[in-house]
Amino acid sequence: MWYIIRPDAVSALEDPKVLEALPRYVDIVKNKKLAKFRISRLISVEISGDETIEELWNIHKKSINEYIRLEKDLDEGKPISLETPKFSLLHLKSTIAQRIMKSCILCERRCMKDREKGELGYCKVGREMFVSSYFDHMGEEPEIVPSFTVYDF
Repeated sequence: MWYIIRPDAVSALEDPKVLEALPRYVDIVKNKKLAKFRISRLISVEISGDETIEELWNIHKKSINEYIRLEKDLDEGKPISLETPKFSLLHLKSTIAQRIMKSCILCERRCMKDREKGELGYCKVGREMFVSSYFDHMGEEPEIVPSFTVYDF
């Protein structure tokens, strides 16, 4: 669908600079490879929800090795037969993100505010972010133009 709206973007997928800078991205757009989030949904993890953030990161570290192996096998076209797990590496990443929101360390200020409770950090973003504007950015990086830019209040 995007190629109807931006037919000029189709030619970017054949641009030698784009192919050199973003080969995996081009293969994903051309349905030759799976996006990383889709691969992450195939990796089974065991979590109860009661783990500490450190325990979650340790599970994540172990799961990444399996992810790397699976991505390589899929990229090489090896036949893979996996069922969608109850809890996946993608679920784990989401759980870690939620925990970070309870003691925010996302930016360099590391304010430790509990965004889940609506506490505001230096950036003034709490539990929800309100968007003041968004647009396609026709910026400096020809390999990723246009990009989508979001500004909050």
